[in-house]
Amino acid sequence: MPLEIAYSPLLVTASIAIAVTASFTALRMTSNLRLMTVAQRKKRVAQGALALGGGIWSMHFVGMLAVNMPLSLAYAPLPTLGSALIAILVTGAALLSLHFGVRSKKRIAIAGVITGIGIVAMHYLGMSAISANCIVTYNPMGLIIAVTIGIAASIAAMELAYGQRTVKSAIAGAIVLGLAISAMHYSAMYFTIFSINSDVSVTPVLSKDTLALIVALASFVICGLFLLSAVPTAVETKEEPQPGMHPDPVSSPMPKVASTVALSRAMSQPPEDLSDGRIPYDRNKTIRFLPSSAIYMAQANGHYTKLHNGKEELFCPWPISRLEKKLNPSMFVRTHRSYIVNHQKITGLRRDGDKAFCVIGEEINLEAPVSRGRLAELREILKIG
Repeated sequence: MPLEIAYSPLLVTASIAIAVTASFTALRMTSNLRLMTVAQRKKRVAQGALALGGGIWSMHFVGMLAVNMPLSLAYAPLPTLGSALIAILVTGAALLSLHFGVRSKKRIAIAGVITGIGIVAMHYLGMSAISANCIVTYNPMGLIIAVTIGIAASIAAMELAYGQRTVKSAIAGAIVLGLAISAMHYSAMYFTIFSINSDVSVTPVLSKDTLALIVALASFVICGLFLLSAVPTAVETKEEPQPGMHPDPVSSPMPKVASTVALSRAMSQPPEDLSDGRIPYDRNKTIRFLPSSAIYMAQANGHYTKLHNGKEELFCPWPISRLEKKLNPSMFVRTHRSYIVNHQKITGLRRDGDKAFCVIGEEINLEAPVSRGRLAELREILKIG
């Protein structure tokens, strides 16, 4: 006979708060990775996966502790541990796919799908840990709804969080992802049927009190990571993927944050010989110089600027406003508030609905957006009738 269940409102609220906190922690811990070496990126992605996977696991079992029914639930240790591991591994795979390789809308969507599958897999593996005194059965409709919510909401959360890598986008993405985890859990629970097991077998189990202690410890770790991630770093940059070319290329990691700050201070008062049009950039903690005529495009990156010379991406310690003053106005044009383009390198002008992009170079996949207010000026420069 199915058992009537109810929920503790306080613990339900706590479970949702844990999910949102863990999501924000993971998103913040994996921000600005372009300024780190590959080894540092891997470490931060692992920390983010631990925070997010552990948060999904903690949310689930806090949600289970919120369940009130006529019998006391117990859990088998092995599937309980396995559910935590699968959540960490799957979310880790999603974060790795976003921070190693070319980040595109398709890859962000795939990461959302992987995360959604991880949330669902963790839930049902965690449910399979219920043992001895209770029979759990599932309505197939509940499984379909849970998978749909988990995947769709995870994709939406990743789109929000990775569309523009700012604190506001991280908060928005964390709220959506935290609500996705919670909605998936409670939707699946709505279609779950609990019955008393009359043939009770003796199995090694975790009691509700032991589980509560483990969950409290996991939540404490997540909150600690949250506090660390909430503290602003010395440099807060906006990770803004550009059309046709995306950040985080594995082959050319950016320098450490500390190095970029030191470099910026060192270049705050450049020597007089920079007036000849040479632009500084950093490579392996060494200041080098690039002739301005070799620049194809410059893109704002917070207080710094990314330079493209047609072959690779370089890191300039100047803000784009200062760089613009050093560039020859007869050669360079501001196509967007975040982009400056060498119009001699422009090989085409592409329209996509009401948006415009200038194509740069012959055989490179490089584009820069053109704002509406600057389109007429660019057309005049390119002598387009």
